[in-house]
Amino acid sequence: MTDDPLFPLLLTLRYMHILGAIMLMGGTIFMRFGLAPVVAGLDAKTKADLHEQVRSRWSKFVMLAAGLLLVSGLVNLGLAARYEYKPVFGMSYNMVVGIKFLLALPIFYFASLLAGRSATARKFQANAVTWMNVNLVLALIMVLIGGALKFVTRVPKSDFQRPAAIMQPAEAIASQTLSNDAARE
Repeated sequence: MTDDPLFPLLLTLRYMHILGAIMLMGGTIFMRFGLAPVVAGLDAKTKADLHEQVRSRWSKFVMLAAGLLLVSGLVNLGLAARYEYKPVFGMSYNMVVGIKFLLALPIFYFASLLAGRSATARKFQANAVTWMNVNLVLALIMVLIGGALKFVTRVPKSDFQRPAAIMQPAEAIASQTLSNDAARE
């Protein structure tokens, strides 16, 4: 792996992805199981003041985490084209990665609404515990999928042996082209 010329980029992308996931999921875990139970026992004014202070700080981390995850995820998706993959759970690798990407969208959306200040966000925040639970379940599914994808057998496309049924017509066309070129000379 370290002999890959893209190793520094791959390592940087991996760290970006892991740090983004830690921020988003870890922060949600803390708010759901550490902060929400304490806030529930506070009077309305104190609750509103605390919510605004936490929201204004947390929203910056949500944006940073979503940015890290999107950038690293999309670049990794592009770099994945360098490989051929074995099927995962009976599906193509790309399909499973697509499912993982689609799961990321509501996670970012819910996290943004939970940290937002719009009228829609305030309505959403009225059921914050429920939406944090939903977000954590989706994030856990994503982490499990990502963990499984890390162990999928991958072969660099340059080393990949294409099935003979595909190669025979290609070789026939190539040999015809070469023999036609030789005949013209």
